[in-house]
Amino acid sequence: MYHRTQVTALGVVAVCYSALFASQSVTPFRSAGIASLPGKDVCSLGEEFPKQLGVYLDLAKEHSVQYREQDGIVAVFLLSNPTPHCGVVDAALDLTPIIRKGETVEFKCYTNREGGTTWGKWGHIVGLANNRAGQRRFVKARLAWQADIENKRFEPITGKAVRCDTSGYTD
Repeated sequence: MYHRTQVTALGVVAVCYSALFASQSVTPFRSAGIASLPGKDVCSLGEEFPKQLGVYLDLAKEHSVQYREQDGIVAVFLLSNPTPHCGVVDAALDLTPIIRKGETVEFKCYTNREGGTTWGKWGHIVGLANNRAGQRRFVKARLAWQADIENKRFEPITGKAVRCDTSGYTD
């Protein structure tokens, strides 16, 4: 009798353990997973990213833009309440189907009136540009988006020239 009770108790513990991890599901870093992230913590991706970068959008550090890349999948996130690696996803851009060979995601982009190359303006305009493997510091973005904090989205920029500074990021 003791043997059956022990097996049943272990079975219940195993079921509870599985249910606990099922409720903390990991979102796959694929198009469908990226699209499902708004409102969730970006850390629900639960993966290691060999390429990632983020910049704060304000001095209070309440918002940031973060880039992540893994196995050819490229995404940019607008985050609220960010930490160095986590934060609530307000908007997501899956760049995988549109990024071209040689292009990189740039945060120091600007139009005549928006964005810029100084710390407080980084990330407000995000662009895709090719700096020819580091040969060019200032480049024209092929595609660009404005990070819209109020409406929690990335707004495509069309009909305006967008330039990017591809140099490093230091405060």
